Amino acid sequence: MKLANVKGMVAKVLTVGFLAGAVVMAAPAKAQAQEVFVRDGFYARHDFYEHERVEAIRRHDAWVRAEEYRRFHHDRFYRG
Repeated sequence: MKLANVKGMVAKVLTVGFLAGAVVMAAPAKAQAQEVFVRDGFYARHDFYEHERVEAIRRHDAWVRAEEYRRFHHDRFYRG
């Protein structure tokens, strides 16, 4: 193959790839409706990661409450 033929093929491939990318970028994005609801004082969307985030916050809050209780009530029955 001649170098000119290879350059021409590379130019065609790059042009087709560029045009395909432009078409993909120009296509309208799919609408993502986010239904928001309030549950236990948290705003949460209906998706997996938001649910995981809310659950992690709840677990952390429960841990903080348990640590505070343990810190101030661990010697409740000590009468020294």
